[in-house]
Amino acid sequence: MRILSVYASAHGSTAEVARFIADVWKGRGIDPTVAAVGSVQSLKGYDAYALGSAIHSGLWLPEMASFVRQSRRVLSDKPVYLWLTCLRAIESGGYAYVTNNYLPNLLSRTFSFRRIGIFAGKIDMATINQDEAWTLTFRYDGSRDPSTLGGDHRDWNAIRAWAEQIADDLLPGSAPRSPDAAPS
Repeated sequence: MRILSVYASAHGSTAEVARFIADVWKGRGIDPTVAAVGSVQSLKGYDAYALGSAIHSGLWLPEMASFVRQSRRVLSDKPVYLWLTCLRAIESGGYAYVTNNYLPNLLSRTFSFRRIGIFAGKIDMATINQDEAWTLTFRYDGSRDPSTLGGDHRDWNAIRAWAEQIADDLLPGSAPRSPDAAPS
């Protein structure tokens, strides 16, 4: 079973999640290819696809939107999984907010995702630009001081569980080979 995992990452956090998910799949006997959205050479030869993107300003990154538009014909013929990294996921009710307010803008009418994962992200306040900081301040629900948003909020156990669900979908009856620790 071959799966192409395509990701769009602004600062590297989403890329780390993509590699972690691929490692889980390798442990289950799936052959993943992980590629930044701009480096995908071909969609041929894969049994399934996984798309992962950071969410900025309520939308996935523009390069992922372009990729989906250009690839929808091929993607519609195979199982497609979607996962998103979004800081809103750390808020109380954040998963519901992302599901109800962001997902409707991302979902394609030409194909459907078999499973969707929503994960909190990682913010290094020293690496984000002024526009991103402004957007964070005004999009975040305000329950915490924006200066406390920095840090790694990713729940590696939740990410692993989602990746395992995908493996179960693709390889019914297979079992995890060995639990790997979260990346350091």
